[in-house]
Amino acid sequence: MNCISLENKFSAALRFHGGSFKILSISDLHGIVNYDKRLTRDLGAMLDAVKPDLLLILGDIADHDALESEENLRGYLRDINAEAAKRNVPWAHTFGNHDSEENTSFSQMAVYEEMSHCISRRGPADIHGVTNYVLPILSETDESVLFNVWMLDSHDSLGDLMREFSLGDPANKWDMQCAYPSCLHGWASGYNTLNVDQVVWYYNESKRFEKEAGRKVPGLLGLHIPLPEYQILHKNPAECYYEGTMRETNGNSPLNSGLLNALLDRGDVKTVVAGHDHINDGSGIFMGIKLTYDAGLSYDCYCHDDLRGGRVFEITADDPAKVQTYMVRSRDCLI
Repeated sequence: MNCISLENKFSAALRFHGGSFKILSISDLHGIVNYDKRLTRDLGAMLDAVKPDLLLILGDIADHDALESEENLRGYLRDINAEAAKRNVPWAHTFGNHDSEENTSFSQMAVYEEMSHCISRRGPADIHGVTNYVLPILSETDESVLFNVWMLDSHDSLGDLMREFSLGDPANKWDMQCAYPSCLHGWASGYNTLNVDQVVWYYNESKRFEKEAGRKVPGLLGLHIPLPEYQILHKNPAECYYEGTMRETNGNSPLNSGLLNALLDRGDVKTVVAGHDHINDGSGIFMGIKLTYDAGLSYDCYCHDDLRGGRVFEITADDPAKVQTYMVRSRDCLI
């Protein structure tokens, strides 16, 4: 079965119901062929407890041997999809650095499109990345768009960017040091960033939605690798109203894509959620935009039991620009 599009089975599901819409965001499952089955146990328990209208999975979904073939990935994703299908919850994803579509020998996206409850979309072919798309959330009474869920593909490593723009050999210590100088250590890591064409795509699509709706459409944006501005939060906890736990350095790129500036300029997206850093679950506000983590859910990669879980976002039809968010722990959802 092909991916269910917004135009058919799940078009009605992606609406506000009873004046509200709830999203559960998880990331960093790091599933392998013989994955720890506590992963799907926890996912099912969280879906039962939260009862989301939409599940987001923000990258590093599969890892290692699960990415060696279509068959391996398919078998694993069927188990993830089954938990959503049992509860009739649509889910959407973006890729992370471990499961970047650009680094596999087959099309992962084609396998995702086979999953019955996956509503992920292929983004425009003429911009970088694959999972760049937007999911509109409609009014329960008409076809007006009240809220948008944006997804962006944050790619893999800084080495990919170095190769694309002929900035030297990532395997050469000096070349890498020139791209990622020591003065940035502690403020950034050796990961890639969004490309300019992705930011421009969001900006133009945002303007299109505003023109069609006659107003700005509030939204949430999800991606795997956090923005560099996440660094500001925990270093200025009082000024940024920072809440939560930080147990590892922010794994953002040394390059700033300018996405936050674009969000600020457009004024529609006031909440961003990222994965990548498995043992960070904090949130804070910078320049009026709430930057959040959803921690990790894996049992096959490092995670902490007291943090393992996901982040919930609650949106109301009366005031969709005001997004309420909080963490849910998988262990608290288990009976």
